[in-house]
This record gives sequence, C-alpha cells and structure tokens, in this order.
Amino acid sequence: MELSLGADFARLLNPDDLSGFVVVLEGGEDPGPEALAAGGVLGFGDHAWVRTDALRRLAGAAATAEWEEGFAAMLDYARGRGWVDDEQGAVRGHVERRESTPVIVANGDPA
Repeated sequence: MELSLGADFARLLNPDDLSGFVVVLEGGEDPGPEALAAGGVLGFGDHAWVRTDALRRLAGAAATAEWEEGFAAMLDYARGRGWVDDEQGAVRGHVERRESTPVIVANGDPA
C-alpha cells in the first residue's frame, strides 16, 4: 500500500497490497498542509507517521471486512517491529520521492 502525497493532495494507491507500507512524495515539492492533513501525516523525514484512521478513510470501498482483517494483521506485524504508535493511532512508513504519476479513472481517461 502506498500513501501518495503531492503538493495539495493525498491518495491511497494499491490499498489491497497489505504486504508493506510506503509514503510517496510526488514531484519536486514537499506536501502542503492540506495534503498532510488529508493523508493523516503527523510528521515526516526519512519515515512518516500516518494515522491509521486516515488510511482506512482513503481506502474507500476497498476497506471491506476482509480488508480490515488484513490491515489489522499488517499493523500487528508492524507493531512487533516498533512501527506502530498506538497512543497516536499511527503507523510508520518509509518515505520515497518519485516523479508524479498520472491518475487513470475507470473509463481510462486521465483524472
């Protein structure tokens, strides 16, 4: 699963891939306050702490009962490695910087 942050947006990519979690900074700019708030980011550097409730919200329709079971298992794995802050309700993800990727909507047109 990837939390993708641009200068003014946050979106969750590959929500069904619960084998890992990365925070992707898209483009050359750091995310602005709106993107950080929308993504539930509490702070970032080489790693970011991201609120788990924001990830659930951004998962949208993918957040089924089955998804929630997998997400809970992912968090349990991360908790065992010190990558979950239960007090703040956040999980840690590695931060990567990438060029912007276009979003393609269901009809195949760029968003």
